[in-house]
Amino acid sequence: MMAVTSSCKEGTKIAMDNGKYVRYTPEQVEALERLYHECPKPSSMRRQQLIRECPILSNIEPKQIKVWFQNRRCREKQRKEASRLQAVNRKLTAMNKLLMEENDRLQKQVSQLVYENSYFRQQTQ
Repeated sequence: MMAVTSSCKEGTKIAMDNGKYVRYTPEQVEALERLYHECPKPSSMRRQQLIRECPILSNIEPKQIKVWFQNRRCREKQRKEASRLQAVNRKLTAMNKLLMEENDRLQKQVSQLVYENSYFRQQTQ
């Protein structure tokens, strides 16, 4: 039985018994991606059916396909989270810019008030 990768990494690899990795072919990745868009979480029976119906996947173990789908779902989740964080970052950057502008305006106003205060003190003395 072949060993499989189970981490959530970008690579599309098949682990062989000797410890070396063989990448899925572009055709296999394309087929798996098509299947993923149809059903991102196929059952065990559905994965077996995919192997039977899709000759290009016939040399891949069912467990490897299971792990590929797990990794693909994980990558999708990471992309969504990265996109969400980028949107939050853009909003915070814009808010920070506005606050810095407001801070500059207020500092100028304080400087003006300090100047006016010292001027009026001199006038009253």
